[in-house]
Amino acid sequence: MGSTFPSLRILNLSRNYFEGNIPQSLGNLTELWSIDLSYNRLSGEVPEEIATGCSSLMNLVLSYNNLDGNFPSTFMNISNLYILYLDSNYFTGHISYALCPSVSVRYLDFSYNGFQGRIPSLIGNCSSLISLDMSANLLEGSLPEAICKLSQLEFLDLSKNQLIGPLPACSQLTSFKFLHLHHNMISGSILTMLSGSFNLRTLDLSTNKLSGGIPRFTDKLKKLRVLLLGGNELQGHIPLHLCQLQKLTIMDLSQNKFSGPLPSCFSKISFGRGQFDTDAFLTNGELITKGDSMGYNKSNSLGIEEYTFDILLDSPQEEEVDFTTKSRAERYAGNILNFMSGLDLSCNQLIGAIPPEFGDLRHIRALTLSHNYLQGSIPSRLSMLNQIESLDLSYNDLSGEIPSELASLTTLSIFNVSFNNLSGRVPDTWQFANFDESNYRGNPGLCGPLLKRSCNPFAPHPENVGDQDIEVDGAIDVAAFAWSFFASYMVIVISLVVILCVSPYYRKAWSFYIDYWILSRFYEYFRSRSSEKKQTWKVFNWNMRRR
Repeated sequence: MGSTFPSLRILNLSRNYFEGNIPQSLGNLTELWSIDLSYNRLSGEVPEEIATGCSSLMNLVLSYNNLDGNFPSTFMNISNLYILYLDSNYFTGHISYALCPSVSVRYLDFSYNGFQGRIPSLIGNCSSLISLDMSANLLEGSLPEAICKLSQLEFLDLSKNQLIGPLPACSQLTSFKFLHLHHNMISGSILTMLSGSFNLRTLDLSTNKLSGGIPRFTDKLKKLRVLLLGGNELQGHIPLHLCQLQKLTIMDLSQNKFSGPLPSCFSKISFGRGQFDTDAFLTNGELITKGDSMGYNKSNSLGIEEYTFDILLDSPQEEEVDFTTKSRAERYAGNILNFMSGLDLSCNQLIGAIPPEFGDLRHIRALTLSHNYLQGSIPSRLSMLNQIESLDLSYNDLSGEIPSELASLTTLSIFNVSFNNLSGRVPDTWQFANFDESNYRGNPGLCGPLLKRSCNPFAPHPENVGDQDIEVDGAIDVAAFAWSFFASYMVIVISLVVILCVSPYYRKAWSFYIDYWILSRFYEYFRSRSSEKKQTWKVFNWNMRRR
């Protein structure tokens, strides 16, 4: 290929079934600008000849192959490298060999490989970096403070690694839009790293070891759309300043140690109301789009000649978010996030009643309040959630009846109120006709055809029929039963005493039976003794016959 196409500038062989190694002869293409070999079955190592020969290379996309080994450090000598995608391969070795191959690099994706080691401080030299994805590797250690120098960084994903320690104090990250640090072991607080990131749209710090409370500066993140802090050790009351994040569509504070009541001001948050934005969840959609062109100036003997070529990516890189709804974790990406909205406050220590104002979240699709200590009744205003698909109130101390108005929620597919103190008849119309006993377990006071449990009243209720008052049979009055039993017992005792006092015959018979009972006890006693007591036994029998 190197000899056949010596002037080749764009090579796109993506989305085929090519196998084997990447040929070294690609290094002979000295004028090559872009290589895209993604979505194939290529294996082996990346030839160093590409780095040494293709000095004009700007884009290298090797995603979704079976490439392995160490990524050549010689790629750090390419001064014009703009895009480097190595994701979803089997590369190993220290991350510093592949990190920041060029000062001009803007998009790096090393995700889903086997890179290991600490993130080096030289990351701060990538001053033009816009997107950095190193998720799902074996990275360890803490985040270096040098990352705060990346003033143009918009997207950072270091999730699913083994990072530890506190977050660095950064105030220069003013361009930040998407931050993913979930599934690590990061500790400390969230205080200072994001204090200047007022353009942030996604903040995912879930499944770490963060402690303390939610900092006050979060109310300045006016563009925030997704807030995921579940699976940490955060505590205290849920702060009211979260209610100022009116553009939020997804919020997950589950599996923490939050206490206190539910903030009723959550009704001010949009949770999907009028928030559709085609560019909101495209990480670099402003710069890389299908068919987009990039100018490239090249000097020659005739002057300046301008060439253009397409950036070889089929679509913009979409933001992806994991959120648990309908009792399972789902992944939402790109514009789909405009249609998803949810609130998860489960597995905390929240108390008090469910605010009726939650009924104003009319565009929310998933509401999970399970595994808390909520009390009171289920507000009937929740029937106003006309787009809700999943409502989980299980494992609380809720009481009263299930409002019949909830039967109007025709979009509801998951409804769980198990293990509460609810009572009364369960709705059995519309969507509720599809539910079964598993939705109501642990509520012995509930009844209805769906539970195969009769709904007879627990106390008598008078009913007027014509001019007569008829008392309907109900449950036993315990106090009346006790008094009637005591009176009957006393009547029997007094009657027996009177009879014995008046009649000598019954008095003598009573005395005989008392004596007989006492002597029969002696009879059993002496019968169990040895044969030397037989004489006493004969005397006893003679006395008995005499009587």
